Amino acid sequence: MVNRHRLLRPLLLVLAALSCTQLTMARGSHKFPLTDFENRQCRGKGRMQDSKDPVARQVLAGGKGSVPVLISQLTETGRTKEPVEDFWDYTSTGDIAFMMLNDLFTDKEGKAIAIRGFPTRATVMTGCSGSAETCWRLFVHKHGILSIQRAWQNAWDSNQSHVSWDSRAQCFRLGN
Repeated sequence: MVNRHRLLRPLLLVLAALSCTQLTMARGSHKFPLTDFENRQCRGKGRMQDSKDPVARQVLAGGKGSVPVLISQLTETGRTKEPVEDFWDYTSTGDIAFMMLNDLFTDKEGKAIAIRGFPTRATVMTGCSGSAETCWRLFVHKHGILSIQRAWQNAWDSNQSHVSWDSRAQCFRLGN
């Protein structure tokens, strides 16, 4: 009779390796369907987390894990069917990722949570007298989307262990 443990061990190792590979692949390929986001409830007035949109709900359900996914999506260029902000000609998935990242770090009163290195809406608007879309496009043209993505990633890497969700303010906060 063949020792069952001798046969089971290699099989378990193969299954464990496959599971780890599938988990890594799933994590690496996870993206939010930002082209499907529709900002009907809070256009120009509210934050993404105040929306009832299913994509917004997915982002919120992901908690802190949503932040690196959104950062990875800053460079995406797919467009929504209609602009998600009033007076914008179009919105790309990268635009939406930037808006969502900013909203996640903005409290109910509209005050952005200051985290050194995060490019914010205020950063984009500094020295620009155009519309929000014009200022954003100029900012991206001047700095490059990869530079903006790196700034978000570096700031997140430095601060993520100090970030927690404030359920009252419905935003992320930076603790000690």
